[in-house]
Amino acid sequence: MAPFVALLSSLLVTVLAMRSTQQKESLGEVASARTKSAKEQLAEIWSEVEADEGEAAPMPSALGPLRLMSAAEDLPLIGRVIRWANVTEDLRSTFSWRKDQPLPPGHQKLIHPVGSVAKIHLEWDHAMMSSLGFTGVFAKDQEQALIRIGPAGALKKTGMAPGVSVKVFRDFKERLSGWPAIQHRRTSHEPHEPRRSNEPQGVNTLMLYSLRGQDGFSHFEHTLCNKLSDFRDKSFAENLLLKSFKKASAYPFTTGLSQWAEQDHTSPKFPFVICFRPMDHVRAYFERFKDEPFEHIQEQLQHLSAGKKIYEIYVGTGPRTQLKPVGHVSLVSEFHKTKFGDQKLFFRHDWFEEDLEWMPAWKDWVDAEEFWYEEGANNFYSSIDPSEQKEVGNQNAWVGGYNPSSGSEIVENLKTYLPFLPWSWVSWMQRTEAAGSSASTGAGLHETSGQASAQRHVEASGCPFAYLHQGDSSFIHALLK
Repeated sequence: MAPFVALLSSLLVTVLAMRSTQQKESLGEVASARTKSAKEQLAEIWSEVEADEGEAAPMPSALGPLRLMSAAEDLPLIGRVIRWANVTEDLRSTFSWRKDQPLPPGHQKLIHPVGSVAKIHLEWDHAMMSSLGFTGVFAKDQEQALIRIGPAGALKKTGMAPGVSVKVFRDFKERLSGWPAIQHRRTSHEPHEPRRSNEPQGVNTLMLYSLRGQDGFSHFEHTLCNKLSDFRDKSFAENLLLKSFKKASAYPFTTGLSQWAEQDHTSPKFPFVICFRPMDHVRAYFERFKDEPFEHIQEQLQHLSAGKKIYEIYVGTGPRTQLKPVGHVSLVSEFHKTKFGDQKLFFRHDWFEEDLEWMPAWKDWVDAEEFWYEEGANNFYSSIDPSEQKEVGNQNAWVGGYNPSSGSEIVENLKTYLPFLPWSWVSWMQRTEAAGSSASTGAGLHETSGQASAQRHVEASGCPFAYLHQGDSSFIHALLK
């Protein structure tokens, strides 16, 4: 017995030593990252972009967008089957993840799966910015920045949904002393990990013309904004996706901009909305692509060269205010088709709730029942748009080509794509729960014995197929990529 105890003690000491070493190495990497300048951060990312130039990530499977539909787990009866299959992801990680690369664990780009990346220069109109009083990134030109361009969702027969992501790198600062530790009143929207004021975060934003896309395939046909519009005639899938995104943020049609305005020793001042309007000469050139579907957006973007101004930047200072021109976006490099940009480069969604902490006067506006139906580049901000307002189809880009009409259809789709799972057992579970539900008429909120039995089977750790469907690295998640 003594030799066994000695061996076990030795193994324990070895494991603890290895773990300590790994933690020290991890802390060393974090400390190293926090001391890098914006220029060094961009150079590190750009070397990865150039390393796989010309490659692109494969498109997700047709069922891939189901991973975004976490609200499907709340559907009556069917929801438990979807939870059991474990195919959806927690969308809060797209707000809480603090790194520029890689993507959050278990996350995949399903709305903008492929795109091209370029280095850009944000050139502000300093007289205008001075009059507006914006701080942080808005206060001076930004030369250490990236743009990623790619359509949202799958192309449609007559058009697509142009989209842009922007990342601005910032120099390391030991502390942003003017930025208090905000405790968000979000309950379910609480981030996975607290925000640290001494992290060298790049700031990000994302822009679209419309979640339902445009008529035509030219990327530079319309203005893009970080405020989007809702729709009154949402499909089952669109409603499901909206509920899923609302689990991550109460404001799913926008991202925040307050982090762009972080500055020491002063409260931030920032716009309500930012929009990119295509430069007239760029839009005119890209008219030739209006009727030409593409395999990859690089087919269009390869015609742009470094030094070219591609967008005019507009901002709105508050809800329902007219947009003002405040600068330009110029290319510092050509665009690169890059697998790294598709699979590892992360553009964080910043909570608009943080903006409201600084600008509480906006809250009554954005909480009004009609506000988001009238918002967006295709609606309120269309006055600066260079083209006729014409959307295509009635399917949200979030759906990405997958548009189930019911929870039962989702389960049937899962059976088709994942035939190796024990679906006969699942059918029994559904029948048992349905019978229990019928028997529970007048039982209020109490679970019936049939429901409880089905739930115990769903949650049982002894499922022989657990390795196939449990965890972010499971076989099912691999198939859905």
